[in-house]
Amino acid sequence: MEANTYSSAGVNIEKAEHFVGRLKTSSRRAGHERLWKGAGGYASVVPIDDEIAMALTTDGVGTKLLVALEFEQLEGIGIDLVAMCANDLICVGAKPTAFLDYFATPKLDDAQADAIIQGIVEGCDQASMLLVGGETAELPGLYADKHFDLAGFAAGTVTRKTLITGDAIAPGDIVIGVASTGIHSNGLSLARKVIKEGDPMRKALLQPTAIYVKPVIEAMQRYSHSIKGLAHITGGGWRNLLRLNDQVGFSIDKPLALPPVFSHLLQHVDAEEMYKTFNMGMGLALIVNMHDAQIIQLFKDYGYSAAQIGTVTDKHGEVAIDAESHLGRPAKFTLKE
Repeated sequence: MEANTYSSAGVNIEKAEHFVGRLKTSSRRAGHERLWKGAGGYASVVPIDDEIAMALTTDGVGTKLLVALEFEQLEGIGIDLVAMCANDLICVGAKPTAFLDYFATPKLDDAQADAIIQGIVEGCDQASMLLVGGETAELPGLYADKHFDLAGFAAGTVTRKTLITGDAIAPGDIVIGVASTGIHSNGLSLARKVIKEGDPMRKALLQPTAIYVKPVIEAMQRYSHSIKGLAHITGGGWRNLLRLNDQVGFSIDKPLALPPVFSHLLQHVDAEEMYKTFNMGMGLALIVNMHDAQIIQLFKDYGYSAAQIGTVTDKHGEVAIDAESHLGRPAKFTLKE
């Protein structure tokens, strides 16, 4: 029997990464050298002058759309759409400011469109962004039945002082994990394959993605001297940590509690594959230069569960995971780039 993996569900992360590499090469032009480096490539940072820049990013919510249609609950995916963009902006030290959406459908359904926009507006409120525009396209023949697609585009501002590059991350630094609200918006193709229609856990896939903007912005204002990196745990699971600095590694030995949806998936998916695909209870990671209980408390004050989960190591290109608390048995994995 074929193992349940992300690739068996039709998603080839490696192929997509190779395409992005080719795209970066083919699009390279004079002027790209002016861009500021942002940690992890979560957003492009385009300077306006010597001291301030615009951070820009775009994303979607993937096949979570299909689950939303299945349950006819569309408000949450609007929040997801904003979250996927806003959470990327803060990883380069930017303050999100503006959001635009693209909604493509075979035929405009007022109730469907209103529900989606309601969620996008709620997400923008959570992220302290303005919904400043967008595009609604009716494309009969391109999408079947009530199927549609969504994309989001977000902009923020960042200064030389607030820019996060990840370059200062060094062995001995502390990793703080901030809890996810569930599966968020990555790995849904595999989750849908495993958690089939009729399974009571299926509806849990719709829990909206957490938006971390407000506590992160306050943390950067109050503790900028401590914060060296932020990783939004999206596609690629815990390997997102490796995006921040390729000269170090990470050891995670006290992971955050595992939401029930992941415990359910673990009954059908190899554990190592889980950490390569899903957030496994950690939606955001902060790299700081010391254990700072005040940063952890700040996230708790905003209603997020947060804790020190590990350290930075000198084993570059590796995320070493002690998963015993998640799996209830001794289990260690090493994820590589």
